[in-house]
Amino acid sequence: MHLADLVIRTPAEAAVARRKVHQTMLLLNGDPQNAARVAGDFSDLVRHVGSDGGRVLVHVSLQRQGGGSSRSLHLDCVSGSEPQGLGARRSNEGWHVARDHAATHEWVEQANLDRVRETLVQKSREELLAENNALLRKTLQARTESLNRLAHEFGSIQDLDTLLARVLAEARGVFQCEAGSILMQEDGQLRFRHAANDASDQSERLLVEAAAPVYMPIDRSSMAGAAALDDLVVVRDAYEIPAGASFRFNRQFDEATGFRTRAVISVAMRSSQHELLGVLQLINPRDAESGAPAEFLEDDQKLVVHFAGLAAMAIERSSMTRALVMRMIHMAQLNDPKETGAHVRRVSEVAARLFLSWAKRRNLSEDDLFHQLDQLRPAAMLHDVGKVGIRQSVLKKPGKLEPDERLHMEEHTRIGARTLIGIRTAMDESVRNVTLYHHARWDGTGYPSHAEIVQTLRELGVDASRVPEPRGEGIPIEARLVAIADVFDALMSKRAYKEAWTPAEVRREFERARGTHFDPELVDLFLMDFDEYCRIHGAILDEPAPTA
Repeated sequence: MHLADLVIRTPAEAAVARRKVHQTMLLLNGDPQNAARVAGDFSDLVRHVGSDGGRVLVHVSLQRQGGGSSRSLHLDCVSGSEPQGLGARRSNEGWHVARDHAATHEWVEQANLDRVRETLVQKSREELLAENNALLRKTLQARTESLNRLAHEFGSIQDLDTLLARVLAEARGVFQCEAGSILMQEDGQLRFRHAANDASDQSERLLVEAAAPVYMPIDRSSMAGAAALDDLVVVRDAYEIPAGASFRFNRQFDEATGFRTRAVISVAMRSSQHELLGVLQLINPRDAESGAPAEFLEDDQKLVVHFAGLAAMAIERSSMTRALVMRMIHMAQLNDPKETGAHVRRVSEVAARLFLSWAKRRNLSEDDLFHQLDQLRPAAMLHDVGKVGIRQSVLKKPGKLEPDERLHMEEHTRIGARTLIGIRTAMDESVRNVTLYHHARWDGTGYPSHAEIVQTLRELGVDASRVPEPRGEGIPIEARLVAIADVFDALMSKRAYKEAWTPAEVRREFERARGTHFDPELVDLFLMDFDEYCRIHGAILDEPAPTA
């Protein structure tokens, strides 16, 4: 009667199997000395058979002796090579060594046999622990490899806002978290730059710049603030923070949304000079297999810190790219007071949101969305960089431009594209498309002309043999998006030569220009979410213009 198969690969597994054989003999005949003798013989057998370092399979069975009532315990060991000096007999399964031990002289009741089988088959605490540790090692290795792969991907992202969205999305995925947020250090405070949870739609998960900025002091009154100072804060349950902790959890958001914050980890992200860049917060991890609520265990904490370090390196690099973009804009602002940092941020944010609405209709993959947002955002910010080459007398003229002044002003599109001459970058195409085409019109009446576009592209070393007329879908999608965002911001803003238009007036203007100035599909999408775009405009305020 077959009882169990014991697979032995390590000394620890051999020790566990020995205890099982010992318990089996006690259950069968109750003789401790006999049980110890059989267990010892079993150990010698396994040691001898497994001396070549291979795996050993022990087949345990109970057999009737000579047709009588006496039963013997059979231990058949199978190994990958022939054991020496044991009189092994060969079978189709490998090398077998039979060891018979008197188990009992009486009939064994089925209930007792069931207990014996359960003893042999049921995994011991040591086996379960070993399996769990092996799984953890495998999981840890897989997660570490995943993080290293992400580090490479993060390094390819140019735009800071797109990077922050990607960092949070990947962090939540790696650690199976319901929610998370990123706070960036700005002027000695922490500013919420991005937050997402399972209920967030695709746009909310990918967009960073919120309409109403929320700031938090860098002190130990909050988990994020404490992490900014102490590098790491881990909480098992935000509702049961120990009384000795300096920080408390504000339940206001949970009460308003029905969300239940449990486990939280907050980790500082620091630059190569150890300066605080921001804080990554992850909330409510779940078990990867069952999806049940979990905690941030010690290995999780180490991995989150590792992840934050990788993210910080990418954020530092993208921040440098953003700084270079803003310096170019600052140069343009010296010429044109309208070209402010707030203006280009609003244009970039509106264009990004409108792009996501457009992409959602086309079911673009999340990878495509990230890639295109990464190109669109900085390109939108640089849409008028060519104004550095326009005379100040034209840029600052309060009244209507003369025809020759108008022609000179229109040159900023081509000047902006020419700033790309020289070293190639990953976002050249998007910047070129936006700077060159953002004043093209859907009906073909904008500028520059087809011939001027072809000439400029050839100056840049770009094949212009198949460039379409700048009308309709011949205008790159990035430029069509920025055209709406740019005009919207201009109409909503006060200028030296005009007052700001009311939202109702702006809405009517876009309805009027649908299909002539602007892509009609984009106008429809824009007006569907018009109130949100108005909120964005009101939240990103103009700063004082620089002086030359």
